[in-house]
Amino acid sequence: DTFVPLSRSEKAVSYLKRVNAYRAYQEAWADIRYDFRMDRVVYLIKQNNRVIDAAGRGLAGQKPKWWRYGKSGYPFVCGTGRVGILLEDCASACCVSDVFSGIALLGTNLLDTHLPILKGYDKVLVALDKDATVKGLQLVRKLQSHVSTGLIVLNKDLKDMTNDERRDTLKKYAN
Repeated sequence: DTFVPLSRSEKAVSYLKRVNAYRAYQEAWADIRYDFRMDRVVYLIKQNNRVIDAAGRGLAGQKPKWWRYGKSGYPFVCGTGRVGILLEDCASACCVSDVFSGIALLGTNLLDTHLPILKGYDKVLVALDKDATVKGLQLVRKLQSHVSTGLIVLNKDLKDMTNDERRDTLKKYAN
């Protein structure tokens, strides 16, 4: 009841633009709302086009920064590419969705509920934040028996890169 159109909050729209996720919203690659009660940008998590969960990013420095509204255990997926980029958060998943499918773990843990989704991709590239590179390598080892898998070592978070930086970083791993 507290989720309203994103356009009801200039702060929410500004946040999406800052993290390069606004295009995913505009193109309807992701269903993104604003939670006026909790002051959060909310990314709806869907299964078969049905909302099953949501993850919200606080806009006013509240703790926790990310809030999981349900307990589905499903990742947030944005995009329709045959190559999936496994990321930590929804904004990062949105910023790669013009070419790839961004898949947000909503943290750094791979759950059993993630595997059936990840097996549906031709290739999965793990691209966690730089401080989680060791964890990313562990995820690659766990996934490689299920799907073609690779690791992208990031020096900068994808959502903080310019479009050119992001394109150049991901292009070399796409094939």
